Amino acid sequence: MVENRNIQDIALQHLNDGVFVFDKDRRIILFNPACEKIVGLSREEIIRNDYNCLDIFKCHSSDGLCLTICPGLDLFDGKRSKIAREYLIKTKDGKEKWVITNYSIIESRNNKIEYVVGVMRDITEEKMFNDEFVRAKTLSTLGQYSNELAHEIKNPLNSINIQMLLLEREIGKHKLGSKKELYEVVKVVKEEINRLNKLARDCLNFSKSGDLKRKDEDIGQIFEELLTLINPHADLNGINIRSRILKGCPRILIDKDKLKQALLNIIINAIEVMPGGGEIDINASRKDGFLKISIKDTGPGVPDDQHDKIFDLFYSTKSGGTGVGLAITKNIIQAHGGNIRFNRPNKGAEFIIELPLS
Repeated sequence: MVENRNIQDIALQHLNDGVFVFDKDRRIILFNPACEKIVGLSREEIIRNDYNCLDIFKCHSSDGLCLTICPGLDLFDGKRSKIAREYLIKTKDGKEKWVITNYSIIESRNNKIEYVVGVMRDITEEKMFNDEFVRAKTLSTLGQYSNELAHEIKNPLNSINIQMLLLEREIGKHKLGSKKELYEVVKVVKEEINRLNKLARDCLNFSKSGDLKRKDEDIGQIFEELLTLINPHADLNGINIRSRILKGCPRILIDKDKLKQALLNIIINAIEVMPGGGEIDINASRKDGFLKISIKDTGPGVPDDQHDKIFDLFYSTKSGGTGVGLAITKNIIQAHGGNIRFNRPNKGAEFIIELPLS
């Protein structure tokens, strides 16, 4: 029969949650394999470098500020025996992870608090799922709202535009003061009207981007049509488009027009960020029941602090952009049951789309 102590040690080694024990000086006493996996540091490295829990976890809030009071250390004053906290940690390779940690005190035989034990669970994926769910619900609400708003805006804008055309005609008929200044005023107003009209159209497109009319389609043919459409525009801008499309790919149930729109949004963005010319690589392959589409350019790329925002509705880095294009693209891909993500290669930017084949 295995001794109870051995059973406890075996259980500790095989727990999915990280378990660590530290004293009031933050010195690590115990660190199980699950903890090693979460932070990417082995117990041997911790002991060799004399790391304390602050060195290991670098606990901080979502705004990047270090936690002013360590939740575990707070227990040594004896006011509480247990506490739970949710926060961000940094792993050995610099990545951030969301964790929830339950802290409890360990007392000596004379009831003196000697250690605190932390049971840490990695909730990064749960957080991402919840954030994505909230985002999807928010975009759904925004889609409905933008549809109604766009319809409400379009009619008065058309009326204002007609009035401006009439005013422009009257300026031309009569000898009014400085015509040049009046024409400039009219020009600015018309430009703003056109900008608002474009925003209204984009809002309408976004609100309808999730409504699909699916048919069995040939992906190869879709890319042929897409390249025929975009190549002349790319050539004029000194852009060379190279494509490697999977041959013999099974037909896929999609909304052809919506998918072309989603792909065009990415390709046109890539062309616009390379005014001096460049290259775009388009690859389509089959992987694990999915059609994987990669669109990679040799442009300036996207700054690190904007990676999480590029799919946000109304977020744009382009002058005059409405920030709706990539939000529409993501909406279309997700409506197909697929996924889209941004990847930053050594040079430029890459968008990866995965669409289910079945």
